[in-house]
Amino acid sequence: MKSRICPRIFVAVNTIFAVIILLSSTILLAHNTETTDNSDAQAAAIQLQRDPGQHVQLDGQIEIVHQDFKDGHGRFVYSLKQADGTRVPMHFLKGAPTHLLTGDHVRADGQLSGGNLILYSGGTNVRNTGGGTTGGGTTSSIPVPNTFGAQSVLVILVNFRDDAVQPYTVAEAQNAFFNTSNSFFIANSYQQTSLTGNAVGWYTIPDSITTCDMAQIATDAKNAANAAGVNLSNYNRYIYAFPYNSVCGWAGSSFVGGSPSESWINGSLAPQVIDHELGHAFGLWHSHLLDCGTSATICSSGNVVDYGDLLDVMGAIQTPSPEYNAFQKERLGWLNYGGSPSIQTVTTTGTYTITPYELAGPGPNALKVLKSTDATTGVKTWYYLEARQAIDFDSFLTDGTCPMCYVQNETTGILFHIGTDGDGNSNELLDMTPSTPTTTGWFDPSLAVGQSFQDSAAGVTVTPMAVNTSSATVQVTINGNGSACTAANPTVTVSPSQSQAVASGTPVNFTATVTDNDSSSCAPATFNLGSALPSGWAGVWSAAALSLSPGKSGSATLTVTSPTGTADGSYNVGVTAINASAGSYKGSAAATYVISTPGALSVSLWTDQSSYLPGQTVAIRVSVLSGTSPNVGASVAVTVTSPSGKTTTLSGTTGSNGLVSLNYKLSRHAPAGTYQAQLGTIVTGAAPTIGASTSFTVQ
Repeated sequence: MKSRICPRIFVAVNTIFAVIILLSSTILLAHNTETTDNSDAQAAAIQLQRDPGQHVQLDGQIEIVHQDFKDGHGRFVYSLKQADGTRVPMHFLKGAPTHLLTGDHVRADGQLSGGNLILYSGGTNVRNTGGGTTGGGTTSSIPVPNTFGAQSVLVILVNFRDDAVQPYTVAEAQNAFFNTSNSFFIANSYQQTSLTGNAVGWYTIPDSITTCDMAQIATDAKNAANAAGVNLSNYNRYIYAFPYNSVCGWAGSSFVGGSPSESWINGSLAPQVIDHELGHAFGLWHSHLLDCGTSATICSSGNVVDYGDLLDVMGAIQTPSPEYNAFQKERLGWLNYGGSPSIQTVTTTGTYTITPYELAGPGPNALKVLKSTDATTGVKTWYYLEARQAIDFDSFLTDGTCPMCYVQNETTGILFHIGTDGDGNSNELLDMTPSTPTTTGWFDPSLAVGQSFQDSAAGVTVTPMAVNTSSATVQVTINGNGSACTAANPTVTVSPSQSQAVASGTPVNFTATVTDNDSSSCAPATFNLGSALPSGWAGVWSAAALSLSPGKSGSATLTVTSPTGTADGSYNVGVTAINASAGSYKGSAAATYVISTPGALSVSLWTDQSSYLPGQTVAIRVSVLSGTSPNVGASVAVTVTSPSGKTTTLSGTTGSNGLVSLNYKLSRHAPAGTYQAQLGTIVTGAAPTIGASTSFTVQ
C-alpha cells in the first residue's frame, strides 16, 4: 500500500527517524547482553542513515533463532516470515522482544531499508496479533506450549556436495538423541516429557561447505528426507545435523520455540549441545548470571553475563548437562503446573521446607518470593530458591566429573535465581559469594546455612537453616505493616587502639566490636570479618563472621603476628565487617601495632647481707634491665637451696624500676652453712636470657 504522505515530507520524517535511532543506539545498545546483536543493530543504524528506506507495517510469523558459538558468545537472529513464505530480516535498536516465540503472529512497524526491517523497539514496534505458539503471557502460571508428552523428533543427517564425510553413524545419532538426551528430558520433566523419533540419512545436499545458509540447509535436508520416503508430517521437531562447517562457526542453533521447531547441530553430537539447543526449541532463552562485583549480591546496574549460570545447561554448554533451573522449568510447565511438582509461593514470614530439586516427590521443589512489581504494568519479578543435590543429571556436583569447577557449596546451600513473568530472557543466577576469588569464579553461588540474604527494598530476608540430601529448611522473613527494612553500615571499633610496644614476631590480640545498625524491622544479619595487614603479616580471627540482630553488638578477636625481624615502628591494622546479606553495607576501623626491639637484657641478683642467723629473713633483690632501661613486667623466679639440699622457689614481677624484692624466711632450726640462690631464665617478648646466682651463709 502506498503512503499518502507527501514524498518530500516522508523523506524528511524518515531521515529524522533514522538519526534518532542512530543516536539512541549509541546509548542503549551497551545494555544488550548479546554483543553480536549490538554490532548487527549498529550496522542497521548506519544503513538507515545512508538510506532511510520506507516506513512499513508488515504482518507475518516471527522467527527467533539463537546461534551458540564455540567461543562462548551467542547471537539472536530475528526474521518475519510473510504469508508468501519470504523472510524479512529484523533488527532491533532497543529491547528485542523476549515475550514472543517463533511462530507467533505479529505486526511489525518499522523502516524497510536495504532489504532489512529496522525497528526501534521490540516492545513497542512489534505487536502480537494472536495465533501461532502464543509464547507470550504476563504470568508465570501459563507455560509455553508443546512441552508435554512424547515429542516427535526427526534428526536428518546431511553433508555437503564438496564435503560428503560422515563423522558419525546413524546409530550413534539415534543413541545421542533418543537415549542420552531422551533420558535428560525425562529426568528434567519429572517423567512428563520424552523424545521419540528417528535419525535418518546420510544425505548429500547441494549446498557447499563454504557457505552457511541455515534456511537452505533446512529446506534441502527435508527435501532429501522426503525423497528417501520419510513422512515429514509425522514429526513436530526437526533437527539438521551435519559435519563441522567453519563458515557457520556456531556449535548449534535453534528456533526459540515454534511448532514445528527447527534446530541445527554443527559437527559434534555432544549431549550438552543437543540439550541446550532443544531447550531453545522448547521455548527457553538463556540462563544468565547477574554480576554485581565483589561486594554485592544484587544490584540495579550489574553486568548480565549471558552464559553465566553454570548450574543450568541453558547457561553454560558444558559436560555434563546440568538441569534446567526452576524459572525455566516453570516456563515449560514441568514445575508448578497441573500435576507437575510444585513451587511454593511465599507470602508470609515462616520456615519452609524444600525437597531435593531433582526428585519428583510431593514438593515443593522450589520457593518463589516476590522481589518487585512494576508500577506501570503490574508485572512481577520473583526470587526462585532451589536446593540442588548430586542426583541424576546433577550427580556431577560430587562425582568428580568436573573437578576444576565445583567447590560443593551447591549441595550444602540454597541457589537463588530471579525471573520476571512473561519475559523468557529475564532469568539470572545470583552469586551469594561475590567476594570469592576468580579461581572459584561463579562455581560457588549458593547461600550457606546460617548466612542471610536481605533485599531491603523488597522487605525480604532469607536464611537457610539446614540443608541435607533429603530436604532443605529455609527461614523467610517478610516485613509487614508497611514497615520496610532499612539497611545501614555497621559500626566497627577496635580495642586496643594501640598495642604496647612489643618485639617483632610477638602475637598481639585486637578485639573488634561490630554493631548492627539496620532498622528494627530488618532480620538478623551476618557480618563477614576481614583484615588489612602489612604484607607478610599473619592475622587469625577467633570467628569468621558475626550474626547480629538490629541494634545488637558482637565481638571477635583478631590475633596479629608480625614477621620476626620487622623494623621498629608503628604499623596499621585494619578490620572490616561486611553485611553478607547486603554487601554494599560495611564498616571499618583501624588500630596500631607497635614494634620496639628491646636492648640486651642484663640481670643482677644479691642479698641484703652476706650472713644470717636462724630465724632471720633474707632479703633477695633482682634487677632486670633492657639495655640501660628498666625492664618492666618481667617474670622472675629464684630458687634457694639449703646445705641439706632442700629447695624453695620464690617468684615475682619486676616493677617500674625493673626491680623485684623477694623474702626468704629462715626457720629457727635452719642448718648452718652456705645457701645458693639461683635466678632462672627470664623471658620478655621474644628475647630470653639466663639468670644469675649468689650465695649467703647461716651461722
